[in-house]
Amino acid sequence: MSNFKKDIAYWLIPQGFQAPLYNLMEKCHHAFKYSNQEKALFNKNLALKDTRKDERCFVLATGPSIKHQDLKMLQDENCIALSNFFVHPDYAIINPEYYCVAPYHPPINEDAWQNWMDEIEKNTGDAKLFFGISDKNRNETHGRFKNRDIYYLKFGRLWDRNTPRNIDISRMVPGPQSVSIMALYVALYLGFKKIYLLGCDHDWLLHINKSVHFYPEKNHSMVRSGYNEWFQEDLEGQFRDYITLWRQYKEIREIASKNSAQIFNATEGGLLDVFPRVEYEKLFDG
Repeated sequence: MSNFKKDIAYWLIPQGFQAPLYNLMEKCHHAFKYSNQEKALFNKNLALKDTRKDERCFVLATGPSIKHQDLKMLQDENCIALSNFFVHPDYAIINPEYYCVAPYHPPINEDAWQNWMDEIEKNTGDAKLFFGISDKNRNETHGRFKNRDIYYLKFGRLWDRNTPRNIDISRMVPGPQSVSIMALYVALYLGFKKIYLLGCDHDWLLHINKSVHFYPEKNHSMVRSGYNEWFQEDLEGQFRDYITLWRQYKEIREIASKNSAQIFNATEGGLLDVFPRVEYEKLFDG
């Protein structure tokens, strides 16, 4: 069953049956056996816990709104960059300390992924890299990332309405609909108390069958290798993705609140309405 179907199935379960089902899910989760390699990797993640406690950070996505914002202002800020952000002309000035890459997924092909990993290795400076654990062997096929500080997350838990409100990347976490969700996992685990989203436009429905980012599409190596993110048969798939993503954002918002953290949307425009809007430039006043 797909993550989407699991998510929807849980939300449709009558209220009185949710808690018993959740208890059963938790028992299954605790019974899950990790390999020795996974245990070692997760123990490495433990060292990140609350290392940025009470600080603020910026999550840098790749929406077209980024073109209209002066990101050089982030030079001395804590930043988590996503996906293909390294092509930004001010990347070296911003110098993000953390970098998240979504797991390999259709319709990406192997050649496209490998070409992209080569570029990520070459162009992301000394940022700490976060990948899905399912990509570990794939990423290391050509001996890359040997001298980089890499962390792996294991995705697989269900999103549900009764989970303890915390994010623990030293254990299995729910599968993210977007790499921005993955970045919020990392930000909350690191202990950031104020998290600002930039470039999270999420306005795909306004430009159907046309990929739009802050950079020309030719600046993405996967696109040059034939990748096309518009692979679903019709709009129904896009509607499903929106529903799933918005629900995940709302869950993350609640988790943040219960941990005295706040998430703000500093994106200029876009459709994301889950988090309070703030004006980017005013974050640097005084």
